[in-house]
Amino acid sequence: MNLIDVYIYEVTRRLPKKTREVKELELKSKIKDMLPDNYSESEEKEVLLKLGNPAELASSYQDVSTHLIGPHVYSTYITTIKLVIPWAIFITILVQIIENIVLYTGEVALLTAIIKTISITIVNIISVLFHVLFWVTIAFIVIERTGNMNNFKEHMPFLKAQQEWTPDDLKKVKIIPTDKYIPLNDIVFSFLGIAIFSIVYFKANHLIGIYTSDVRNGLKFVMPIFNQDILLSYKPIIIFCIALSISLTFYKWKVSQWTIRLAVINAFLQVVTTIVFILMVRQPDLIHGPAIPYIATIMETTPSKVAFSIDRILFVIIAISIVANGIDIFYRFKKARIKH
Repeated sequence: MNLIDVYIYEVTRRLPKKTREVKELELKSKIKDMLPDNYSESEEKEVLLKLGNPAELASSYQDVSTHLIGPHVYSTYITTIKLVIPWAIFITILVQIIENIVLYTGEVALLTAIIKTISITIVNIISVLFHVLFWVTIAFIVIERTGNMNNFKEHMPFLKAQQEWTPDDLKKVKIIPTDKYIPLNDIVFSFLGIAIFSIVYFKANHLIGIYTSDVRNGLKFVMPIFNQDILLSYKPIIIFCIALSISLTFYKWKVSQWTIRLAVINAFLQVVTTIVFILMVRQPDLIHGPAIPYIATIMETTPSKVAFSIDRILFVIIAISIVANGIDIFYRFKKARIKH
């Protein structure tokens, strides 16, 4: 794509979706009026240089006033927020996990400890986000009012590239169609999903089971539902799937868009995990032996009926898994085939 198209993309991607199309037409018309007939690349660059940094131009198009943080530093402010917040969330989660692992004594059920950890982590993330937004905003207000933005950028390597924008910077831009784009929250949820699955798989005999509860002691783990030995017999292939999932997630983070290669790797992972899941579920000794009679006693029925019900539930889960993974594979290939 030519520099004008890339410039317009760099401006409009920073605008609200509802105004992008209108602003794109306006900007395209404005640039056309500024250019002579049969213009050269140097004339094209000269016009774009007059228009200025796409981030600053996009800021001037915003309907909402950004003068608490002035327009000439607003894009730098947003960039700083986007860089700091993911790391703040990651460090908060990591600290909470390590702290709760170290402090866990085994006096309460593992599930109770996990629920408590998740709730405390969510509260701490919200608190950290408020602090990050508050102090970064205060810092930029002070920096702008004192005129120290250039000094600030000199000490922040990741912001140096924004100091002097030129049209040549547009040649480095990778245009990603909206429908192909992989947002950062997808990456974060992928990592969280992998972590949750890993914990549940390796600690299934302490997490997935029958619980009792009372006001005094809360949840109490009685017995597991699944046979941990059967689950761990698939450990090599499960570790392979976890490693592949982590690699795939990092790769998605790197390319930031769905490609055919990415869709193929994703399809391979989905097929392998589905096959392993089916083989695991169909194991005759998957259910922990004493669990069925215990459930039958509680439900006032026979163990055979409980076993039959569990078998039907597992069959439905398999069917849902196959359909869901098939839809996911189709959807990812559809995204990968979208043209620029």
